[in-house]
Amino acid sequence: MKKISFILASLVCGISFASADFLSLSAGVGYEQQNIDGYVKVGNTINYFAPHSVNPATNTGSFGLKDKINPYIWVKFIHPLPLIPNIKFQYTKYDSTGYSNYIAGGNIKIFGDASIPLGIVNASTTQTINSYDLTFFYEFKPVVADIEAGFGLDYWKGHTKIYGTAANTGQKKTWVDSDWSVVLPYLYAHIETMHLFGFSAIADVKWAKAGDNHHYDYVGALKYTIDIFGPVNPFIKVGYRYKEAYGVDGSDETKLQYKGAFAEIGARF
Repeated sequence: MKKISFILASLVCGISFASADFLSLSAGVGYEQQNIDGYVKVGNTINYFAPHSVNPATNTGSFGLKDKINPYIWVKFIHPLPLIPNIKFQYTKYDSTGYSNYIAGGNIKIFGDASIPLGIVNASTTQTINSYDLTFFYEFKPVVADIEAGFGLDYWKGHTKIYGTAANTGQKKTWVDSDWSVVLPYLYAHIETMHLFGFSAIADVKWAKAGDNHHYDYVGALKYTIDIFGPVNPFIKVGYRYKEAYGVDGSDETKLQYKGAFAEIGARF
């Protein structure tokens, strides 16, 4: 019995010691495939973000935005101070252009802001989002994994531009050239397995839901850490990311999805 108690006490002490990590700074930069999907909708009027079949008779349009590859960068700061959370910041660029035969109008809005006043044909479209994602978390390090848990906010600063011909008058001009923004709060969880020959598996979850509004951000990845002498541990990471934001503003609905593979290089100092 004493032997079992000693083993349990040793494990508890080991976990407690591991959870108090030393001061460290990590950073990474990469590119991700951003396959776009989703829609904006009010009543029976709907516009899809990605290329989609259109029908003016049923008020069904499309922005025709293409899938793109865009960059991101992140930094993470971990300290041993109790109660004060650690911090991670990530900037991600979402940038896409497209063409559409028809975009449905009727003051339909993107996340309650950028308004499309009327039906537009032969339209050139651009949508850019700058994502500023700040996470506060605590770290726990049992023997078999590195675990993080906390909360955060992802602030999207977007801009949508639509140039085309008015369906009812034939007038050509820029009909939409608007900024919009949305704040996406979330709960956060991260787990990285112990290294095996330099390899580790990673899973990230960012999740929030309030009524019909929700925000999901899931990442699965494989990481290879290069073991070299000195304080710097470089790594390579490849994986897949799925992100979805859905918001209701009055009678307007917006659902925007990005998904695809990514590749990243980085280091821990």
